Amino acid sequence: MACTIVICSTEDDVHAARVAELLKARHGKSAFIFDTSTFPGAVSLAARFDGRGIESYLRTSERRIDLDDVAAFWWRRPQPMGVDARIADAQARDFAFQECISGLLGILECCDALWVNVIQNDVAAEYKPFQLKVARNHGFRIPETLITNLPDELMDFWHRHQRSVVYKAFNQRAVAWRPTRLLREEDLALLGNLRHAPVIFQPLVTGTLDIRVTVVGDAIFASQFDIERMDEIDHRMRLDDISCRPHRLPSDVEEKVRAFMSELGLEYGGVDFRVTPDGEYVFFEVNTAGEFMYLESRTGQPIAEAMAAHLAGGAPARPARTMAAAVT
Repeated sequence: MACTIVICSTEDDVHAARVAELLKARHGKSAFIFDTSTFPGAVSLAARFDGRGIESYLRTSERRIDLDDVAAFWWRRPQPMGVDARIADAQARDFAFQECISGLLGILECCDALWVNVIQNDVAAEYKPFQLKVARNHGFRIPETLITNLPDELMDFWHRHQRSVVYKAFNQRAVAWRPTRLLREEDLALLGNLRHAPVIFQPLVTGTLDIRVTVVGDAIFASQFDIERMDEIDHRMRLDDISCRPHRLPSDVEEKVRAFMSELGLEYGGVDFRVTPDGEYVFFEVNTAGEFMYLESRTGQPIAEAMAAHLAGGAPARPARTMAAAVT
């Protein structure tokens, strides 16, 4: 029986460490926290393909992880692979990097285990425009959204929404974390910088609550943040003093969340909503690597245990499917 869980993240990730601890203490499973930036240096791989099947493993200086013995993979916070710095030629470095991606991911894709999440689905779901399309298709209200690097398009949008517009980045896994912010008059002095990369713009959605819905397999945990007296646009800027407690989702919203996650082929995700004064849930985004320890510590919801149990179980909650075609 497969008894190893591979968590693709960093050694200092408190989420990975806590789930690994629970896997051992409550489920008798051994966890290997695999920092993909250590491949192909401190971590090596080997795979043999023949008429009988595939034999593959990862190896460190201290252990060997036979991939046939892996019950589940948690694709949590994969890091860029670490090409040897002594390769000075840029073209050679790029070639080595791409070969590492193709070799490692190609072998991992051959593993018949539970994936949280399937790599292609995780990548596709991280594209925010695609998220909005799928959310709309499942009946969620989404904010009117402008994605552009054209200053004149932005100015038209800004005036049309009475200068009450927020902007956000596409990626929250970048080195520099950027919260959602209100577009102010003084920001227009930097309008020329828009030509360098597109930005997401949306009208400010007035609300009473921000809701984070954490989906782990079949389990759903909803947490609410009271934002009525909050000046900041992004509640994450006030986590130390903002009210946070469990939230009961309406049955129709929960049903839509399940259908949304199924459409994306995701086993895990943190789905963000804002509740308007009239009680409508407005979809913002899903984060496939969303954090949950800060929610667990404040609400008492056993999210880490749900993740450990789901990984230990080794069975997907949703039919296997890949969304790679959606982004080609």
